[in-house]
Amino acid sequence: MLKANSYGVLLIAIFFAVATLILLSVGTALVAPGSAFEAIWLLYPARRSLLLPYRTWLGPGFLILAFVMASASIGCFRHRRWGWWLAVAIFSVNGLGDAAQLLMGHLLEGGIGVSVAAAILYFLSRREVRETFT
Repeated sequence: MLKANSYGVLLIAIFFAVATLILLSVGTALVAPGSAFEAIWLLYPARRSLLLPYRTWLGPGFLILAFVMASASIGCFRHRRWGWWLAVAIFSVNGLGDAAQLLMGHLLEGGIGVSVAAAILYFLSRREVRETFT
């Protein structure tokens, strides 16, 4: 039977896996406009027109991020120490980005983002969670 800590790590690993799929889809849609990956824009049509002008560098950037997220997912699924460090780094950077949102006056988005990142970092920093990563 899995402990609550293991369920939490499993959810984080699944989150990274889903992020990988989204980043792969968006990155591929930007690198290859007109491909079947264009279906990703059905989720948020306004993003296509915002991102497409910068596709030459955003597409590869999203694909690199997909690799990072896939690595974090694998590391968390396998409870590897490097997976823990990668998860902490990702959520720290994400929290800093959300803090910048707060500074730009986006209080709701930034506040929610900082709160979620802080909660996940708190969870990951607990001794009993850290010790599950070898």
